Amino acid sequence: MFSLYFHALKTLKNGVIIFAIFICMVSATSANNVIQSQEMLLNLGFNPGPADGIYGKKTQIALEEFYISRADVFDGIVSANEIMDLSIASGMVYPGCSFIASPDLISNDTFFENLRSRFEDAWNERTYYYDFETRYGPFLYWVYEYTSAFVEKNQPNSLNREQAQKLNVLLNRLCFTKKTQTGQRAYAIAVLDLLDSIGGMRGEIHDGHALRWDDFPYIETGKKVISAPQLRGMEHYKRYTSTSGVIIVGGKSISDEAMLAAREMVKYQLSAKPEWHSIIRMNKIRISLFKTNTCELPEYSNGCEDGGLAQMEMDATSPINANWLCYPGNKDIGGNPVYHELAHSIQHIILESINDLHFYQTLPTIIKQAYDRRLVAPNFSAGEVWAVAVEGYMMDAGPEFKETYFSRRWIQKQHPEMYQLITRYFPTSPTDYCKF
Repeated sequence: MFSLYFHALKTLKNGVIIFAIFICMVSATSANNVIQSQEMLLNLGFNPGPADGIYGKKTQIALEEFYISRADVFDGIVSANEIMDLSIASGMVYPGCSFIASPDLISNDTFFENLRSRFEDAWNERTYYYDFETRYGPFLYWVYEYTSAFVEKNQPNSLNREQAQKLNVLLNRLCFTKKTQTGQRAYAIAVLDLLDSIGGMRGEIHDGHALRWDDFPYIETGKKVISAPQLRGMEHYKRYTSTSGVIIVGGKSISDEAMLAAREMVKYQLSAKPEWHSIIRMNKIRISLFKTNTCELPEYSNGCEDGGLAQMEMDATSPINANWLCYPGNKDIGGNPVYHELAHSIQHIILESINDLHFYQTLPTIIKQAYDRRLVAPNFSAGEVWAVAVEGYMMDAGPEFKETYFSRRWIQKQHPEMYQLITRYFPTSPTDYCKF
């Protein structure tokens, strides 16, 4: 079971995914952030002007140039995000992390075995589950809980330069998560990357594993499609749009109409939870549209799936068949992989990171109800019940689209407990899906 979840982990080569909790504009509290950013920019060879705590034009331009050098985009706010990115690039520990100043030095082997054991124990936690094969729980949160005390108190004593850089990233992410109680996914990514660099664990990482791929920068596009930033190994992607923190990309064969249709679906599905948008952006949730099967995509060139896949805890992306979406010019009567797979991705990334115990305590009972009431067939995968129900709720389109959970009225009448859980997270406003 370990490898099932282990295939979903990633690190960024230059940056870090975090939730910008400290929104520091020009204020007394932001001056310290600005000074720290100016000092690190100077150390990195950029020119922010004097390190005086004043967020002026030179500092803004220096930050923009820093992010351009990383193939990323500066969002215009000097926050914890920028401090984290600069501290990692500078080879420094996140400011204020004095608790990691005097660790115990132990051998690489001892460090590796102890950290790996704790990491595996987190993924094998079975507090919430429907049956032996279908586990639920905030695994990303558990990784931090199981490993953070050990990482805080111990460091390997014989690291090469690359390993030392990965340790620095891990310590920065540990500090940020400890201080803000956010960023668990990025922390877990850094744990795996360091373990891999010390003990060699690439055998656990499949082709679509996020460790193998850089992240696209998040660019606010509005209701339009722009040229995709060009990343090494992902030249396939030519089109780019975004909404609500989610990045959507596609190759040249994907029409603008399909891109914007997917965007509108994502925007609607996430409209009831605006507080999630920055968390989603932090976790680099991405949808990659394809036309025939996933083999078209660089991340999944060795595995062909016709409909789509979720972005699990730390996968690189969620591949979605654009031809299976219903929009003017492509009236598809059937299920909707955007709604379905995004429901999975939210469960495995967002709800795990924020430790939403209500969801994980409630879901196994609701799945059991689905079987007991014969709302799904006995051989139906327990792990699919939630996503199928969310998909049908979002479409609200009728039995010609789905065999079960095909409308809001049906769900409310046949499975009110599922309806209550769905409406806790998703919009109750009417939908016009495929009504044209």
